[in-house]
Amino acid sequence: MVAVLVVVSIVALLVLDYFVLRKRRERHASPLPHPQVRPLSEMVSGVPDGVFLQPTYTWSRMQENGDFLIGVHPLLLGLVGAPYQLDVLAAGEQIDVGDAFARVGRGEQRLTVRSPISGRIAEVNSVLKGEDAWSDLERVNGSWLYRVVPADAADQVPTWMVADRAREWTQSQYARLKEYLFGVQHAGELGLAMTDGGDLPAGILSSLEPEAWEAVQRDFLDVPS
Repeated sequence: MVAVLVVVSIVALLVLDYFVLRKRRERHASPLPHPQVRPLSEMVSGVPDGVFLQPTYTWSRMQENGDFLIGVHPLLLGLVGAPYQLDVLAAGEQIDVGDAFARVGRGEQRLTVRSPISGRIAEVNSVLKGEDAWSDLERVNGSWLYRVVPADAADQVPTWMVADRAREWTQSQYARLKEYLFGVQHAGELGLAMTDGGDLPAGILSSLEPEAWEAVQRDFLDVPS
């Protein structure tokens, strides 16, 4: 009985996230274009200096005025592949840690990215490009998603990862994802390539069944911040 209640609760949360973000996205008049992504190996080879990572598969960089530019980790975008769709919030929205922050996917499948911070979304990057994994993070057409005025930066920033710790976390997450996807039956010939040390191909999730998306959501994205 307890297990049934847990499953029902998880499903209800995912449905709520879907409709909340869809409703908010309808108020966002300028939909984001479809950026390109590079090979996954380029997204785990390093993290720029001054960039914080969070277990929510988000990254952030602090601005001189104390605001944060926040984006989705390129590793996650690479797993989904291009052209991907982004469901985003609108400027002026208030967010709390753990809220549905953005949804990224292809076709009918979506992954929900959780907010790493509480605050107000001051700006949405409606000209998001993101061709490069980590370049042009601060340009007007760079790869950041939101500019956020934080409400609790002093509490949150010390828990984030930077420098060597951020790079090690990215590499360990990639290794975990690779191990998981290796064991997915629907990956087919992908498994043979990975046994020889091959890289995960960009867009691998788009070739897998909904169960794989659900597992990535549960085991990689819905973790405590």
